[in-house]
Amino acid sequence: MGLPKPGLAMTIDETFEHAEKLCLLAVQNPDRWLVLYHEAQREVRKHEHNGWKRNTGMTQNAKIMKHLEKAGSITVREAIVEYSIQSLTKRIAELREAGYDIVSTVRHHPMTKQKYVRYTLQS
Repeated sequence: MGLPKPGLAMTIDETFEHAEKLCLLAVQNPDRWLVLYHEAQREVRKHEHNGWKRNTGMTQNAKIMKHLEKAGSITVREAIVEYSIQSLTKRIAELREAGYDIVSTVRHHPMTKQKYVRYTLQS
């Protein structure tokens, strides 16, 4: 997996992509990747607090709603890979509190049998 070398300057997009890759690696092998993932998350948060929302024009909740309206549903993995949203469960809770009817459906991956949740917007 093409991870940048430490110390090299990265664009905002590269920083988010780097954190996503480390997230996936940390899930598979936390002993090796978790510390690096947390460091990458600190860099991501710096961008978020320095106007990242202003630069993209959308909050995480807005991105999730746009995705739900277009695709109908979303999983944690899709949120991480497509939008750099690390805490989909929290964002879904916020959207529910705002009045959106979002249903959680537990599914099992066909190959690994691992459980995951698919969130669906009810019309």
